[in-house]
Amino acid sequence: MSVHTHTAYSGDLGQFSGYLQTIGSPEPEQLKAQHIRGWMSQLLESGLSARSVHRKISSVRALLKWMRRQGIVEHDPMAKISTPKLPRRIVQDIPAADLQALFARFPWHEYPDGENDRRILLTFYTTGMRLSELIGLKCADVDLDRLTLTVTGKRNKMRLIPIHPELAELLAPMLIRKTGPLFTLPDGNPLYPVYVYRKVNFYLQLFSNALRTSPHILRHSFATHLLNNGANLMAIKEILGHTSLSATQVYTRNSFEKLKQVHLLHPRK
Repeated sequence: MSVHTHTAYSGDLGQFSGYLQTIGSPEPEQLKAQHIRGWMSQLLESGLSARSVHRKISSVRALLKWMRRQGIVEHDPMAKISTPKLPRRIVQDIPAADLQALFARFPWHEYPDGENDRRILLTFYTTGMRLSELIGLKCADVDLDRLTLTVTGKRNKMRLIPIHPELAELLAPMLIRKTGPLFTLPDGNPLYPVYVYRKVNFYLQLFSNALRTSPHILRHSFATHLLNNGANLMAIKEILGHTSLSATQVYTRNSFEKLKQVHLLHPRK
């Protein structure tokens, strides 16, 4: 798993360990469902969202599963645990018209790093890749003959993503050096997440009134706009690098909510 996942799980288990110490720190074989429910209640009362509580309980569940495999415990206190109901999630996206206006009308060439910024935003929007995946791209990952990008995703799983013709044209001059990272800072050093966040937010806020703007919102926009234009859900799943279809199906709910808004315009509503 990624360093971020490792850090998150370690933090969750550290919090659970701290809670157990406040209630007498039962040994693993003495752990009961009531201990886990007590921790859940404390987390919710502190104002933590149901989604965050789900993540923390998942960390504890994974630890206890490992402990059973190792023979440290025999019982499963998680068997009687029901996690809080998650609120219905509607994914936000940047309207396609806003993004079309950005790429068509912004004077990229008038800004010192404008052309490189344009490449970064267009890569996000036409591939749907994650921020970490874009930062990790190498020149060798681009195949202009086959019009594909080789992307290394979560758990080092690799996948091929088709390259949009406009993006291929913009990337071609960058491949002359043939080695090293595809995108860099103006001084040649590697990109870092905060730099990319600032760039994406700056440009998106010029052309959109969306409440949230980020590289991940461009990923959402990519998937939503593909689905709205008739793309196959399984194909979108493969391009995004999702391991399960349920992660991709959130975009179908997003599209259906928009359909309901359109339907409200019917004269017999």
